[in-house]
Amino acid sequence: MDKIIIIGGKGAAVNLGDHIVHAIKNYNAKYELIGYCIDDESLGTQINGIPILCKLNELTSIYNKFTDIKYFFALYKPTCMEQRVELFEKMNLPLSKFINFVHPSVYIAPSSKMGIGNVFCSQVIINNNTTIGNFNTFNGNCLFGHDSFIGDHNILAASCTVSSEVKIGNGNFLGINSSILDGVRIDDYNILGMSSTLLNNVDSRKKLVGTPARIIK
Repeated sequence: MDKIIIIGGKGAAVNLGDHIVHAIKNYNAKYELIGYCIDDESLGTQINGIPILCKLNELTSIYNKFTDIKYFFALYKPTCMEQRVELFEKMNLPLSKFINFVHPSVYIAPSSKMGIGNVFCSQVIINNNTTIGNFNTFNGNCLFGHDSFIGDHNILAASCTVSSEVKIGNGNFLGINSSILDGVRIDDYNILGMSSTLLNNVDSRKKLVGTPARIIK
């Protein structure tokens, strides 16, 4: 059984924690959530009954030596995706400390390929012949279409739909209920707004909103 520490303690981190607890209680999933790692002292000593174990700069010195303890990186703000990746890289966490979390209600096609550190929340569907990199988060009810590719450190908010043969780079945030058309390419560190529909290719570091999605400053 893998013991889990979540790096973070707000928003998406707590959502992940509750998903892990739900999977344990309702599906007898073989995880144990032992705590959170976050610097914000205003949160106190626990989050929803789960202890805050340490600060970011204490994590590796205390817990790297335990082979059965694994990490999930869940610090983020949609507007700070590039800084989020930089922080992750500065922490220099061993890849051996990461696994994938797949909620038992998720469907992942047998022909799908993926890396490590990914999170698949409830009711996600990953269709055939997809390729998923490392450290991506698929929130509830996301659909990832067949023959699509996604790189590293992307966050897909709830009910996001990625159609078939889409290519997504690194560090993108796709908002709640947003959609990407078949065959579209989206490069790195973009933000696609809530309920937006992306119909065309997008270069890096853009903010897009609307249907069809348009670039805004």
